[in-house]
Amino acid sequence: MSKEQLRMIETGSATVELVSDVLVEVRFKPDVKLDVEGLGAIVAAKRDLIADRDVDVLAILPPELDFELNVLNVDHQTLNGGCGGAKRLALAAQSSFNQRISDIYYRYHPRTHTTRIFLTEEDARKWLATKLPEPSAS
Repeated sequence: MSKEQLRMIETGSATVELVSDVLVEVRFKPDVKLDVEGLGAIVAAKRDLIADRDVDVLAILPPELDFELNVLNVDHQTLNGGCGGAKRLALAAQSSFNQRISDIYYRYHPRTHTTRIFLTEEDARKWLATKLPEPSAS
């Protein structure tokens, strides 16, 4: 299957889907303990689906995310070669605990593009639906 036809990749920890030419959705699986290797597979799947497109990413955590503590110590984008043309990241935490942990993670491992953490998927989608300002001409 060519990269042009590739629309979804299933990893052990998440389903990663190119839902449109401008959006990749990452749905983390419930009842899976997230680890460094699993996050690496998700980053690689995003990179394969993005394939040099400029896209936003919506990541949706299960309300009761289970994870190994060492995932917080690793910059997964840097470790795994980044995600290509990924732009904004909207993370739907689905619980206040996930929201706090995600906020801590991104404070220590900031992305080069805008990242926002939301409690609900609906709020994350609303933010992604807003148009980015056009770059100013120099």
